[in-house]
Amino acid sequence: MPVIFITSSKKEAGKTTVLSGISYESIKRGLKTFVGEFNQDQIVEHSNFYNLMDSKEIKCEFNNSDLALIEINNTSIDSIKRLSSKYDAKIILVEESHSSIKEASKALSERLIGVFINGVLRYQKNELIQNYSKEKLNILGYLDQTRSLLALSSDELIKSLNPTKVISLENSNKLIENYLIGGFVLDWGPEYFSKFTNTALIVRGDRPDVQLSAIQSGNLNVIIATNNETPVEYVLHEANKYRIPIMVVNKSTENIMDQISENLEKVTFNHPDKIINANDILSNSLNFDKLFEVLSTPITT
Repeated sequence: MPVIFITSSKKEAGKTTVLSGISYESIKRGLKTFVGEFNQDQIVEHSNFYNLMDSKEIKCEFNNSDLALIEINNTSIDSIKRLSSKYDAKIILVEESHSSIKEASKALSERLIGVFINGVLRYQKNELIQNYSKEKLNILGYLDQTRSLLALSSDELIKSLNPTKVISLENSNKLIENYLIGGFVLDWGPEYFSKFTNTALIVRGDRPDVQLSAIQSGNLNVIIATNNETPVEYVLHEANKYRIPIMVVNKSTENIMDQISENLEKVTFNHPDKIINANDILSNSLNFDKLFEVLSTPITT
């Protein structure tokens, strides 16, 4: 059974994203996949991953798996080397900076499969590829910075913004990738709002024209009605028809935007859609068939 460690030289480099994307792909391919992490040098189930997947059918024991993918957090390079030797594990690094990639790659070279470079801005990608191609580093993929992994859910927004009223909670756990502020636009309203997916509309509660345009776009996940104004009955009816929650807040649009900006700094990997999004990001960056060939090849015989 191949054991793969996914680690980094620092915190919050994207390990959970890579772990989740590969694990989801492995499960899709029908492999009995154990997804784990370390607790005091012992491998245990990755509780966050399994909670988000919400499926007992995919679980398997570590010793009964076709593939074990293990996230290592807050561990020194020496500890990673010791644990990888103990479990005969291969290693995938997830890094952001050039200096950390070179240093960690050199230290783990014997068991290193390769490196994912995370959080890459699109305009940087070509330059990074050119720079890394000149060095003897096995880059598995360049992972774009993406809104979907930095998104809050409607539920999280409702909890964090302390609304005075919430109308309909039936469909409140969708991710919010774009925040649109209601106002005057030159385009036809529904056409304008349809340019963006997974949106939250932030608008004064007494602007039914803007609210209805956003609802008609088909991409709206929540309405945040500011100034403590409850939208008119027809807006409530249309929002209910499309199962769009509305929260009424007593702050201004500007104050709510400031509060959301603060909340975005605390976003974690805590939504089932983020596992699927992580898989999509990896799919766009690498050839999974080749990766799984490498994963299944033992280091020692």
